[in-house]
Amino acid sequence: MSEPAVDLQSRLKDEALVGRLPLLHSEREYSTKGILATGFTYAVAAWCFLIGGYAANVVGAVQGIVAVIAGCVIGVTLSAAASALACNRYGLEQIDYTKSCFGQRGAKIILIFYVVNQIGWTGMVLVMFARGVSNVMMNVGLPGGEWIVRGVVLLGIVVCYWIVIRGVHILNVFNAVVTPGLIIATLMLFYVIFRHDGWHQILAKMPLAPASDSKLGYVIAIEYGLGAGFSWWPGIGFLTRNTDTQRNSLYPQIITMGLGMGIVCCTGLLGGLLYRTFDPAEWMMKVAGPILGTIALMLIAIANVSASAMMMYTASLGLRHIRIFRAMSWKTLTACAFIPVLAYAIVPSRLYDNGSAFLAYNATMFAPISGVVFVDYIFLRLQKINISQIFEDDPSGHYWFFGGFNIPALACVVAGQCLYVWLLDPVSLTANGPVRMLTASGPAVGLPMLVYYLLGRFWLLPANKGGFRASTSPILIRKPNI
Repeated sequence: MSEPAVDLQSRLKDEALVGRLPLLHSEREYSTKGILATGFTYAVAAWCFLIGGYAANVVGAVQGIVAVIAGCVIGVTLSAAASALACNRYGLEQIDYTKSCFGQRGAKIILIFYVVNQIGWTGMVLVMFARGVSNVMMNVGLPGGEWIVRGVVLLGIVVCYWIVIRGVHILNVFNAVVTPGLIIATLMLFYVIFRHDGWHQILAKMPLAPASDSKLGYVIAIEYGLGAGFSWWPGIGFLTRNTDTQRNSLYPQIITMGLGMGIVCCTGLLGGLLYRTFDPAEWMMKVAGPILGTIALMLIAIANVSASAMMMYTASLGLRHIRIFRAMSWKTLTACAFIPVLAYAIVPSRLYDNGSAFLAYNATMFAPISGVVFVDYIFLRLQKINISQIFEDDPSGHYWFFGGFNIPALACVVAGQCLYVWLLDPVSLTANGPVRMLTASGPAVGLPMLVYYLLGRFWLLPANKGGFRASTSPILIRKPNI
């Protein structure tokens, strides 16, 4: 092969890995072992302990375990069902894939939710780790406090940036090393919790801030689990476009980011109930003592860095959809993505203390999006996408819909979000309607799915809008958006 041809192949591979070109099977990093290790590392980051702590505010041990595990598994399953299969089959980045559902311009609206989710969780886990470091320092007689938290968050940002600019392969290697340590840390925390207190004493513990009635508390706990599960929607495309088979694109996500995350969330639930604080940075030191607590925090910190790096990798890829970022180098683009995360170094406590509201808002954002995308890909498109048209910005393209927006799909998402907020306000936790029987996420997913299917079947398909039955053969692109 000539030198120009080799150079072209290298550039195309780089564009696929840190750009938006579809990944070929030969370019994908994750086999079964790799995706399980990565999924577990991703799932068992600090948010697990935070989510369990939030559940401890409103439910006891038994209800909390059932609610959190069920919510996580259901949320991840719905998030992954369509996106995982599509992104894996076609090697597409997540937002590019959603163009087939929401339109070339409509997908940029989804991009806003996508980037906010990734940046928000990155900041949350970095602050949690920083607060843990501050607590460790104070326990050994060193100065701690807000300035230490700010400094550690900044250090975490620098380390995450260093990892992200080196690409997916570094993350894969990093996760293979981290995973055994995470398993050990999780088992250690479970062991210490039950060794000191026992199951009967845990059962006797009341919620930290009970809801107005037990049914509402149970629903809120389920919503925390569902919110955690739906929070994976932005990351699903990144992981699954890098997996080698359709099977590996779906089941490992449910096992690790659903069931695995739910189980680990229970450590936060039980630790919060026993030590009367939702904050893992506080109860870990109490439950495990200064030595074991410090070891657990260090192991979890490594997972935090890995998970934060993966989230910022996907956020940086997402910014490629905005014209001014397309021509930037990967290092410059990634630096731009990290700028909003600096807010967590400036006012860490203010943002961290509102984490439960942010978690609930993830359900309002991604529950209806997941439902609409599922109906579009599985029932209306019959799992067929024209890849060339994903990158077509000309109004003649398949996914132009109405001026670049799939109005029925976007309207269903907005309706689902409004319905969720009416049923259960994420900030005040004010409940309305049949939320105690149906939860808030259930109707926010189910109703948009039903309405969008009817609109697609009886409006979009007959009007020939959206290329639902068009050929999947490559078509010459008139106005590329890459």
